[in-house]
Amino acid sequence: MTQHEKKFLVTGLTLGLVLAFGAYAAMRLWHPDSSAAKSQEAPILKYEPASEPAASQRAEQEQVQAEVSGSSIQLNQKEQANIGVETVEVRRHGLERALMAVAKVDEPETQLASISTRIGGRIDKLYLDFTGQQVRRGQTIASLYSPEVFSAAEEYRLSLENQKRLGTAAEPLAVSGAEDLVTASRRRLELWGLTKEQLDEIASSSKPQIELPIYSTVSGIVTERRVTQGQYVNAGEVLFTVTDLSTIWVKADVYQPDLPFVHTGQSVEITSDSLPGTTLHGRVSFLDTSINPQTHTGSARIQVPNPSMRLRPGMFVQVKFAAPAGRDVLAIPRSAVLDTGMRKIVYVAKSDGEFEGRQVQLGTPGNDYYPVLSGLKEGERIVSQGNFLIDSQTRITGGMTGLFGGSKEFDHGQAQTPAVSQIKITFRSDPETPRGNSDATLHVALLDPSGKAVTDAHIKVTLIMPAMPAMDMGEMRAASDLTWKGSDYVGTIKVPTAGSWNVEVNASRNGQLLGSYHARLNAQ
Repeated sequence: MTQHEKKFLVTGLTLGLVLAFGAYAAMRLWHPDSSAAKSQEAPILKYEPASEPAASQRAEQEQVQAEVSGSSIQLNQKEQANIGVETVEVRRHGLERALMAVAKVDEPETQLASISTRIGGRIDKLYLDFTGQQVRRGQTIASLYSPEVFSAAEEYRLSLENQKRLGTAAEPLAVSGAEDLVTASRRRLELWGLTKEQLDEIASSSKPQIELPIYSTVSGIVTERRVTQGQYVNAGEVLFTVTDLSTIWVKADVYQPDLPFVHTGQSVEITSDSLPGTTLHGRVSFLDTSINPQTHTGSARIQVPNPSMRLRPGMFVQVKFAAPAGRDVLAIPRSAVLDTGMRKIVYVAKSDGEFEGRQVQLGTPGNDYYPVLSGLKEGERIVSQGNFLIDSQTRITGGMTGLFGGSKEFDHGQAQTPAVSQIKITFRSDPETPRGNSDATLHVALLDPSGKAVTDAHIKVTLIMPAMPAMDMGEMRAASDLTWKGSDYVGTIKVPTAGSWNVEVNASRNGQLLGSYHARLNAQ
């Protein structure tokens, strides 16, 4: 065998071994029965099924989003007393609705008057010096010298002398002409405003001094002055504008949904920060026929007697419309309704201390009651106090078992998990109706489920008045942190202005919210 043949044989054997090893490795990797392959493929090929956690999440979401209606809770008498449960019967009522609005005092357009001259001349004397001055009807406000009046006075005096010279011996036609001339010249002076005394002075004096008086035709307040002493004026020129403020206009912007409850002739109560403790009364005299497209409000004009000038143009006041919202209407107290924003829920009292959550359809509320559209029948009893604790516990755990020691919750016959502790919050203000732009003392009490006072919480009270674009007023807020004073949490807050304020009470501990409470505070 030659050297060349040996090299060719070695190369072929080497190539064959490489190919055989490669085929073997490929079979080891791809063969399904290989234990090595199984050990390598296990982390890649075997997955836990994803359907179970997805189903669990869906079930949890459905539980969170479930309706309260249909669930019921059973409480004994002691448990009901612990949370202060009170019930009322669903009955028919006459509903009243109070609409509150901010309004502005304005001059009555029907009470404006202009004082002008009847003839041109020079203002020799001015008796009204400034705007805001009060004036009476018939009061002399200025005196005017007019060459025309002087000429007419001379004509009148000469006509009297001519009549006297003719006497009764002259021809009847001449006497009649002289009398007509006297009458015409006297009448001319009377029309220019000369008094009987001034006419008599012209008749008796050879050189009368004529000053034409200008009288006020109305009583009121001088709101505009257009003349100065010594100024020359023309006939008919306005000297003063006087407004009678014994009756004033109050213009209120009423939001579009509330307009059906406002009508002409309706009585209105009016209060103001500048009139503490005083309530004025007026009537709606006119409703604007158009709606402001920017604020979606309509203007209601209220006519108010104002004999003591307590209301002045430019003042801001609060008005309250008392409107009947229905007669003999099936209604429930507002305190009985839990409004989640998406639905309204009440708790119906059944037998043996059972309380059933029920979704209801309600109409526009009155002062104290909601009209019932559907969901309740006359004669049923519902929870009016204590429903918040029942509802909040239902939302957290589905029942009251762990909170009040043994209460049974019946929802598809399943027992529920123990409840977390709940806080009962009460709020009051001293005085109950504070004044605007003054301090009020706030009191907040916190009780745990056993009725024991919670003393280590952080209490923050916020007053909120929503924005009123129609009056160019933005949202207003005031806040105060309360401290524990031995019996409750106490703090002082300055109420910025009179009106109806939303009250938000937040109780927290170590940055965790314990509970919140919402109320209304009316400031005068």
